[in-house]
Amino acid sequence: MSDYTQTLNSHVNKHRENGIFLDTNVLLLFIFALHQPSKIGFKRLEKYNREDGQLLVNFVSEFKRILTTPHVLAETSNLARQISKGEDGKKLASFLYPLFFNIAENSFVELNTIEISVDEKIFGKLGLTDSCIATLAKNRQLLLTDDLDLFLAALANNGHAINFTHMRVAAATI
Repeated sequence: MSDYTQTLNSHVNKHRENGIFLDTNVLLLFIFALHQPSKIGFKRLEKYNREDGQLLVNFVSEFKRILTTPHVLAETSNLARQISKGEDGKKLASFLYPLFFNIAENSFVELNTIEISVDEKIFGKLGLTDSCIATLAKNRQLLLTDDLDLFLAALANNGHAINFTHMRVAAATI
């Protein structure tokens, strides 16, 4: 077993019950891998392939829940609407609605960002959504991201983070 695989297994064992936080791009890939995999590789998902989507789905399935924030859901919803239009867009909206509004059994769990203390320097560098995510990672939420700046900010704050690009390299999907 490689050191990287051991690290991933350690994260799964430590955070399985609490869940995993997916940033916007990774959550977007996750949604399309589950619902409309034919869209992977195009528009906002052009850097990914179907194998990346399956890798992500398999990894995320190790956790009891998916954590998110209202900011991430808003960004994800807007990007998903750019990718999937017409009848596909309506089907996607029907798939997402129960997940976003806590109606489905496996709904995304929204974390409270109102009471967290975001560092002004991180906010200046990453903006609202990512600075909140980096702060939540510092508060012991496991973050899965493909955004290098966010990944590094989370680690610099002693947070728990996994870079999805590293996972893709280790799995030889890129």
